[in-house]
Amino acid sequence: MASFNSAKSRSKLLTYLLVHTFSASVCFQLASAQPISKPTQEPVSPSENNTAPNQPVSDQALHVPPGYYSQTNQSLGALLTIYDAPSDNAAVVVQLPGDTILNSDGAQKQNNETLWQKVSLGEIEGWVRAQQIVRARPISFAGTDLPVLGVCGGTEPSWSIEWNSKTVTYAKITGLLNRLPVKSVVTEKDKATSQLTAQDDKVTIQMAITEKECSYTPLDSFVWGEAVATITETGQPPVTLMGCCRPVSDGYHTSTPPAQ
Repeated sequence: MASFNSAKSRSKLLTYLLVHTFSASVCFQLASAQPISKPTQEPVSPSENNTAPNQPVSDQALHVPPGYYSQTNQSLGALLTIYDAPSDNAAVVVQLPGDTILNSDGAQKQNNETLWQKVSLGEIEGWVRAQQIVRARPISFAGTDLPVLGVCGGTEPSWSIEWNSKTVTYAKITGLLNRLPVKSVVTEKDKATSQLTAQDDKVTIQMAITEKECSYTPLDSFVWGEAVATITETGQPPVTLMGCCRPVSDGYHTSTPPAQ
């Protein structure tokens, strides 16, 4: 069994890869987050303003589909407040820019007249008003279910694979980068899985990205998106890598979908 120090090191490394290295846009958003004691940007109804500090929280199990969520208010300067409990009187964990893409396991709680939903981003975890977020809609890659931008990675060994509409970039912990042209993207809807293939004259990358909770991380918070990649280099046996994915905000629509 690995030692405590080894496990702790791997946890820190994965957190660095998923939250800091993989997505510069997410890093910028976190850097610009504004932790404050009480938010002022979000309107609160009179019934919420008059709520006593110890608001009753319903124990009824409420749930919506897990996955990626974004803020409904996309106006310039809009901030999304994350609390450490489903209550207006709870401590504010952080405020995030409007284009931040969040993970959510779909758990909800009713507190008086306010419905709350649990969200996470890396090691940040807390509650937001459910009416302020909506399922994030990806900008489809070649008509598939895969977002046009994204990144996945893992540890043991440490790796990351980032893609855009033309190029896949494979990075190792050593700093070695391989940039390969995209060959194909296919979505298997019955498995909620997209197959991404990139290839040049030396390396072939085949990665399956599945819409499900990812178990390949030591983080306690909910992580959505699981990846299994096979790397085949000339003269070397294929290497299989397993890890989790992180959305890139520019790969998702920022407008609220029209009412059905």
